[in-house]
Amino acid sequence: MSNQDREIGLRYLQATYYGLPALFAEGQGEEGMPGEPLKFKIHRGVPHYPLSQSLPLSLGELRGAFVSQARPSSKEGPRSLDEQTLSCLLYYSYGFSRHDSGLDVRWPFHRLVASARCFFPAELYTWLPASASIPPGFYHYDNLHHGLAALRQGDYRSVLSAALGCELADSLGVLFVSAYFWKNAFRYRNFSYRLCSQEVGMVIGNILLVCGALGLAVQVHYQFLDRVLIRLLGLEEGEESPFAALVLYPADGERRAEKKLPAPAVSAEALLAEIEAIAPTHIKLSALDRERCQKLLEIDQHSRLESSAELALSQPLTRPACAETSVRLEAPAPWPEELELVQALYQRSSGDVFFLPLHKPVSQAAFWEVVRYSLAPYESDLGGAEASPALALFIAINNVAGIPAGIYRFCQHCSALHVIEQKEVTSQIQAIHSTPAVHCGSASFVAYPVANYGALSATLGNRAYRIMNMECGLVAQRLSVLSAAFGLVARCSDSYHLDRCAQLLHLSEQVETPLFLIAFGYERPGAGAGARYRHSIRP
Repeated sequence: MSNQDREIGLRYLQATYYGLPALFAEGQGEEGMPGEPLKFKIHRGVPHYPLSQSLPLSLGELRGAFVSQARPSSKEGPRSLDEQTLSCLLYYSYGFSRHDSGLDVRWPFHRLVASARCFFPAELYTWLPASASIPPGFYHYDNLHHGLAALRQGDYRSVLSAALGCELADSLGVLFVSAYFWKNAFRYRNFSYRLCSQEVGMVIGNILLVCGALGLAVQVHYQFLDRVLIRLLGLEEGEESPFAALVLYPADGERRAEKKLPAPAVSAEALLAEIEAIAPTHIKLSALDRERCQKLLEIDQHSRLESSAELALSQPLTRPACAETSVRLEAPAPWPEELELVQALYQRSSGDVFFLPLHKPVSQAAFWEVVRYSLAPYESDLGGAEASPALALFIAINNVAGIPAGIYRFCQHCSALHVIEQKEVTSQIQAIHSTPAVHCGSASFVAYPVANYGALSATLGNRAYRIMNMECGLVAQRLSVLSAAFGLVARCSDSYHLDRCAQLLHLSEQVETPLFLIAFGYERPGAGAGARYRHSIRP
């Protein structure tokens, strides 16, 4: 199995973006089936450590979290992950936030990050060095009970450092975000790798926001020795895979994003020999249907890295350049009033089951605050500390006060909108969406993250597929939280006609791929909303 056998990644891209009718014709599962996976992963027979139930109801200015982590912060941040900081970090990153009840409720359980049909296939784990209250080791975040389930106790710093290809001597801890495929694949089968990648990215984006507010610096690692992390965390082979590792540091400390590779190279096989296998028990009603999920398993197996030498293959990725000669709309000064992160997280909404936004203009000030931070740089192993997500962000403006309707590209380099075409877009953005669940024609604007898969896979191999979708999810979470601060709903969707979308955005066919459709607007109270009660959960 090789990450560099790029034909496998290309086939999966074709199947999950350009060949969806054929993929869905293979069959899909049904919700409510016997043995449908539980929405929460609960471990049994392992030590559990409850986290503090007393959490701050304010974390401060939302936009402060976007300051580039390349620069040492003047803000005094935590010097360790004490119990209060850890509790706050985990809860606001991926906590259980709301329970809906009523006659018309289809998906009652909600977290602070959106999930397609509230299946929540992303899982959150942590490695903690020695601290006063919790022994060093690897833990699963039990977000139903807001606690930690101990999977493997002990330091394991050297093995983990080799698996990530970075130094952990000054690290406060590491967060891992995994994809537990069956929680989504029971319904979507081979399509689920795309959905899981996007959702993991949304969780990463949210962790970055919370860490920024708490004064923690983060390096996001998309490249690591997969089987070593699977063994360390006690994940079930084929059922669940780690997709990202986020190394935490004090915000005011010196650190480097470059991989620090051992010499000579270390193989996954050699590291596995140092790690005792564990199999933590958790509640399962069914298991992954491997026969019906063969494409999913193939892309997952052929995206893995097996030697630390492969970690050195990554070079800084090419980002969309600034078209300096194009017509541009310059950004106004930032919104002067504070936007509170916790309030925005609780207000974030994907809308009703059928999202029919009001035909109401969004103010130009609100639009710019939602968009201007979407491609802000963050520290990762894809190009260091000053690199933006390797995506382009196109926007169809339908009803924004003071900005002509049309197609634009937001440019991170000059923080302006590059004009692609100014025209009426209502009928086209409505025709692009392929299901009646979202009425894009009355949305105030629609965003489309776009990637060049060929360029990414030339550097990252098959792993490019999940990385580009994770960065797409990261951008989507930023947009969703910022829009919530202004009372807007952000609805992320994979249900769109790819060829119509590419035509609208003037993209190069099958070179630039629209990864997501995100519709923004003010929610219209629907029939479901009238029969639904929302119970907010705050520890």
